Amino acid sequence: MMTRREIRQLTEDQRKRFFAAVQALHVRSGTGQSQYDQFTADHYDYRASSHGVAAFLPWNREHLRRFEAALQKIDPTIVLPYWDWSRDSQAPERSAILSSSYFGGNGTGSSRCVTNGAFADWQATIPNNHCLQRKFNGGSTIGSWYSPRMIENLLNTNRQSYDQFRRALEGTPQASVHVHIGGDMSQMYSPNDPLHWVHRTFVDLIWTEWQQRNTGLADTYNGGGASTHDVLQPFGVTVASTLSTRILGYTYPRWGGSSQAA
Repeated sequence: MMTRREIRQLTEDQRKRFFAAVQALHVRSGTGQSQYDQFTADHYDYRASSHGVAAFLPWNREHLRRFEAALQKIDPTIVLPYWDWSRDSQAPERSAILSSSYFGGNGTGSSRCVTNGAFADWQATIPNNHCLQRKFNGGSTIGSWYSPRMIENLLNTNRQSYDQFRRALEGTPQASVHVHIGGDMSQMYSPNDPLHWVHRTFVDLIWTEWQQRNTGLADTYNGGGASTHDVLQPFGVTVASTLSTRILGYTYPRWGGSSQAA
């Protein structure tokens, strides 16, 4: 059973291996598109059926697991890490995650290309050829995100149904990270930016924590006529198959807000 950990809790070697596997997945063949690009294309092409609807969380969970499996074919030691951005919520631009030792920072120049960090000078192909772009919403700063206390409140006050919780989480908490980082992250082709994966893995952790705190609702799924028998495309699996992380082969540490600090 794999345990996904906060990325700052990885050793330097583990972090470098993760970045190297992502880079390897990004290498393009003669067709001009990489395996990595296909993950972005899936997110973009199926955006209407996976965002703003009940399927958001299970679709994201399946997408993450398939991305993780692709990385493990390159390096079997890889386990997808998450970014607990609530720890950085009051000054996100100062986070180590946005430093040259990790994912790099804000885009530069008129094109807003990312020029430092593990993914400096990356080129994306979805929806067209362009550099990896970021444009912080505050210019050189980023507006505040949900703090650990706010996430704790979200977990404790949205306990009536899956639909209630999904709406609360998908809205401001997770969306503001995308929008405030800007550039590729603010678009439906957000997986162009490797930050997408560690952000959305934290979103998956929050859902997992909600399931563990609300065991009577853990296997429930509702909203807009949704059913656990619904098939998630393009994966061809049912929602029911995504409801247990243990069945999918991984777990998270229990989330305790600031206690998750490395």
